[in-house]
Amino acid sequence: MMFLEYLEEKIFYIIISLVFTLLLSIYLLLIGIDSSVVILLAILIIVFIFISLLISYLLIKKRYKKIVNLVDSLDEKYLIKEVIDKPKNLENRAYYYVLDKACKALNDKLSDVENSKEEYLDFLDSFIHEVKTPISALSLYADNNNDEKMKEEVLKISRLVDKMLFYTRSDVVEKDYFIKEVTLADLVHPVLLDYKNYLLNYHIKVEVKDLDDLKVYTDIKWLNFIISQILSNSLKYQNKKNRLVRIKGINNKNNIKLEIYDNGVGIKESDISKIFDKGFTGSNRNKKNASGIGLYLTKKLCDKLGIDIKIESVYLKYTKVIITFPKGNYFLIE
Repeated sequence: MMFLEYLEEKIFYIIISLVFTLLLSIYLLLIGIDSSVVILLAILIIVFIFISLLISYLLIKKRYKKIVNLVDSLDEKYLIKEVIDKPKNLENRAYYYVLDKACKALNDKLSDVENSKEEYLDFLDSFIHEVKTPISALSLYADNNNDEKMKEEVLKISRLVDKMLFYTRSDVVEKDYFIKEVTLADLVHPVLLDYKNYLLNYHIKVEVKDLDDLKVYTDIKWLNFIISQILSNSLKYQNKKNRLVRIKGINNKNNIKLEIYDNGVGIKESDISKIFDKGFTGSNRNKKNASGIGLYLTKKLCDKLGIDIKIESVYLKYTKVIITFPKGNYFLIE
């Protein structure tokens, strides 16, 4: 709040004070008081009015800054009513009353929304587990009949269902994780096994290097999903005759890296900074085959698990995804 703005608010008080000073001065002159004394008295009154306004402004500005700082420091702004003092003057009490009612209504609404969200997620979780039974039956049928096309389509459905499951749980990773020591091979090989038929059918060469001896602390289930999403993208956007996916581990002083490289279509430089944005599919991708959820979810889960992920790419040449695990067995799950 600027001082001039404050004076504008107090314009009625200022006008009344000046009119009073003028009338007092005229009265004193009429009763014979020396004009120099009257002028001095008028100046003193005006100075007093100005000083009182300045002090009042400084006190109000201090309270204003206190409230602003309190609001800025709160993660949940709707709780502001709980941390500000109840005002003493009548006008501000009215605003406090309005704030109290608004915050109460918002809290009630948020509570209803949270309850609805919990019910929806519980239903979705239950549905996902139930739908896995017919998917397993279809997979078994495809195996018994050696139907490779059906196997591929059933696997696609299974991955989509898994993506839905992990998406519903992505906000509560801390309730559904188990950190333990695993090798990079433990994280990678189950995913490659899932994609075995796809790799064979499309003649994609896979090179695996330095995974067995490198150990990290993480949740194997969540990392299997993360690697699956990355590998899915690597395989989906292959357009060369000699298709290659190379996966290797790197042991550094302070961390262990898992690199997943493919020689596919790559990513345009302008798209790299947006690749983890929700719904972003890229300007060079077939949008019919992309949802923009996989990499967004991958980044979100990596953040939750305390690991770093970044992507390097040269358009039409290659893409490299680098997952970095800190060394040690301590993870901070937000």
